Amino acid sequence: MIRTLIFGAIAGYVGKKLYDEGKLTEFKDDIVARYGEAKAKLEEQRADTGTATASNTPLVTPSVTSSRPLPN
Repeated sequence: MIRTLIFGAIAGYVGKKLYDEGKLTEFKDDIVARYGEAKAKLEEQRADTGTATASNTPLVTPSVTSSRPLPN
C-alpha cells in the first residue's frame, strides 16, 4: 500500500510538471484526432447499416400469437 501511494505521488508530480511545461498537448491533439476519425467512421457505418436495414431486410413478425399464453 505504501508503494502504491509513493508511486502515485511520483506519477502525479511528474505529470504535473509535464502539464505545466506544455508537453502533454501533443497527446491531447492525437487523442482528439483519433476520436474525430472514429466518430466519423461510426456515423458512416450507421448510415450504411440504416439504408441496408430499411430496404433489404424483411420485417420480423412474432411467431407466438397473443391469444395463447406463453409457457412457464
